[in-house]
Amino acid sequence: MISTAKFKSYNRLWQSVSDYHNALASAGYLMTTGEAALTHPLLGERTGPKRAVLTVGSTRGLCGSYNSEVFKLLAVHLKMAQVAGKQLDIYLPEGRLLNSLSHYGVTPKKVYTSLDEMPTYLQIEEIADDFIEQYIKGDLEQFSMVYMHYHSASSQQAQSLTILPLTDLIAELATRSTPIWPWKLSFDDFYFSPPIYKSVESLAKMIVSAWISACFMDAALSEHLARMVAMRNATDNADQMIKDLTTEYNRARQAQITGELLDIIGGTGDLA
Repeated sequence: MISTAKFKSYNRLWQSVSDYHNALASAGYLMTTGEAALTHPLLGERTGPKRAVLTVGSTRGLCGSYNSEVFKLLAVHLKMAQVAGKQLDIYLPEGRLLNSLSHYGVTPKKVYTSLDEMPTYLQIEEIADDFIEQYIKGDLEQFSMVYMHYHSASSQQAQSLTILPLTDLIAELATRSTPIWPWKLSFDDFYFSPPIYKSVESLAKMIVSAWISACFMDAALSEHLARMVAMRNATDNADQMIKDLTTEYNRARQAQITGELLDIIGGTGDLA
């Protein structure tokens, strides 16, 4: 019941921010496709020694195979980093996914112990600033998120989304969403104050923060939906078990009654 109420609340929020996210994706697309190429560390590829993955598992249990699906995708990142000779730093909020990591001997770089199920703007901004700072310094080659993507109420799937380099994120968003921008325009057709070259980092931080938040929102929606489905299946299974046991009990009871009647009839015949 709690998951049902939270799912409805998060679903309304998910729908309300879709236009904002689409607008940011469009602005990011135009920012990276202008005739005059913008030069900024966040728009270029890095060759740092490390990669980072922020993995979002469930905060509680009773949600079926939710965490195992997320961990399978995280394991792919671990293998890819090993093949590339890179160190993979794993970040995650406190939750049930920690048990899976502990079982397989994987030690996370950092566990966010004070994050809300749906982090606040300040919490998201703090996370984004940390990874952006590492990327600008050249410590990180790539920053990705592994989470359960919410497509619809009937479709959720574990997914990996590259956040940095920013050009990879924008390319993913531009091909994922429906075009909503007048594509005949370019970034050079707009007037910006202050100049766009000074605003790139601010816009980039907005985009990074928005999609970290979007991933957390998708994960929360998918978790509560998975728990609703798991509990519904458990209820259906319990009802079926009660039905089967009732049928078995009635058959045993009828067999016992029939046996007793046969004994009585047999005993009466002997007396006669």
